[in-house]
Amino acid sequence: MSRFVIYLHDATQHERIDEVTSFVAEDASGSFGIQAGHARMMTTLIFGLARYRRHQESWEYLALPGALLYFHDNQLYLSTRHYLRDHNYGRIMASMDSRLRNL
Repeated sequence: MSRFVIYLHDATQHERIDEVTSFVAEDASGSFGIQAGHARMMTTLIFGLARYRRHQESWEYLALPGALLYFHDNQLYLSTRHYLRDHNYGRIMASMDSRLRNL
C-alpha cells in the first residue's frame, strides 16, 4: 500500500509523521478521506477530531480547533493554533473538551 507524510504545525511545535496510509477529517462540506496519490487539495478543517493510520497500526487521533489542510505530492500539511495527538479516543475527547474549547 502506498504511503504519505503528514507535517503538523502549530504555534509552539511541529512534527513529521511518516508511513501514513489513510487520513480522515471534516471540513464545512462534511467528512472526507485522503490516501496516497490523492489529487492536490486545500481546505479548512472545522473544530473536532481528525484521524490517521500508519501501516498496520491502529488509528491515531488529532484534536484540532480548526486547521488549514494542504495536500500535494503525497505530503499533507496541517497548520493550526494548537493540536493534541493520542491513540486513545476517550482520552483525546476529554482533552479536547477541556483544553481546546477555550482557545
